Amino acid sequence: MVQRRTNNGQIIDMDSIIGGDELAVGNMNVNARGDVLGSNGEIIQKAEDRVRAYYQDNPNSSTATTSTKGAMPDVEPQATSDMQPEVKTAKAKKTEADQSVMGQSEPVVEEETREPVSYKEVELPNGDIQMVPVYEDDWEDDA
Repeated sequence: MVQRRTNNGQIIDMDSIIGGDELAVGNMNVNARGDVLGSNGEIIQKAEDRVRAYYQDNPNSSTATTSTKGAMPDVEPQATSDMQPEVKTAKAKKTEADQSVMGQSEPVVEEETREPVSYKEVELPNGDIQMVPVYEDDWEDDA
């Protein structure tokens, strides 16, 4: 039971208000759920019945469902198969992974033995700036 206190110190029971037994504010004579109430507070017509009657009697209302994605292409139903899925144990999965790696060779990484003389800034097409090393043999003679 959730009870809240107002600025004036009055206690309000939120569960009773949410439950829908209280008269809604306004001149429609409905409770919080939207049920139409009589003069003594008895329910004359439930909100669900009222809404259902409105949509049945109103010609402008629409109950059609449409997709915002557009028309879906026709897809042929897949044929059923008697095949059972292959169950693999953890050991079998590890063996397959090891075999797929066994035939591959390690990529050869060449190490540069040259020492950079300096660095220059290069602007990439996306606007980033990258520092690129400049080596002694990169300079050309204008002879």
